[in-house]
Amino acid sequence: MNSVTAPPDTPSATGKASPSQQHQPSAHPDRSSLADMRPSIGDALQLDCGAPLKSQKTYVKLVGYLKDRSIIVTAPTIGGRRLELIDNDSVLVRGFSGTNAYAFRAFVIRVGRLPFDHIHLSFPDAVFGRPVRRSQRVRTELEALLHSSSPSRAEPARGQIEDLSALGALISTGSALDPDHPLRLGTALALHGNRIELEIECTIVSHSTEAGNEADVHCYGLKFTNLAPQDAMLLKAYVYQQIVDYPDSVR
Repeated sequence: MNSVTAPPDTPSATGKASPSQQHQPSAHPDRSSLADMRPSIGDALQLDCGAPLKSQKTYVKLVGYLKDRSIIVTAPTIGGRRLELIDNDSVLVRGFSGTNAYAFRAFVIRVGRLPFDHIHLSFPDAVFGRPVRRSQRVRTELEALLHSSSPSRAEPARGQIEDLSALGALISTGSALDPDHPLRLGTALALHGNRIELEIECTIVSHSTEAGNEADVHCYGLKFTNLAPQDAMLLKAYVYQQIVDYPDSVR
């Protein structure tokens, strides 16, 4: 078995799009080998089990791999119940390691029960990898509340987070905000099945206006400030989860 250690990870107000949720790697990925992605034993991998399991997605742990032979992962479960994969079932595997997000196709070679439930997957001929920047942004459609410190705005403005990184965000809103006053951004993240509510201090670093059907839409580039270590960790975890789940959401 190979155990490979992985290396240690400001938006603008231009462009916006909805996240793609296609069950396949990026349209223009770089072909690499699994070793190039530098996976570590114990890494979480997402399995998209496809037909006949109705494209159910679940997370497993990497137990080990032997080059050109097989990859061993823990048995996939959903809601505490084991997914009954059988030999030759095809799966799409997605992962994140250090500075790389990657995906590859594999099929089940063997399902094992001892000394614990696990499966052997075929070793991929090619892996579709993408380097991830330290401040990588992902497209989102998260609802947000913007609390301005401006005395002229008593009520929070509603908006949508168009993209998000661990350092900042791009927000669209129908409300005009004063760039000279700091904001508090309130939103909720879905992280590994849990709802996490965040409230983050930020400043406006850029602004653009787009003509809407009924009113102008204001796009604000926000820089996070005074970010608590726990909130920074949650933001990074969410961004990495989006990269793994929806590779085409990467900006």
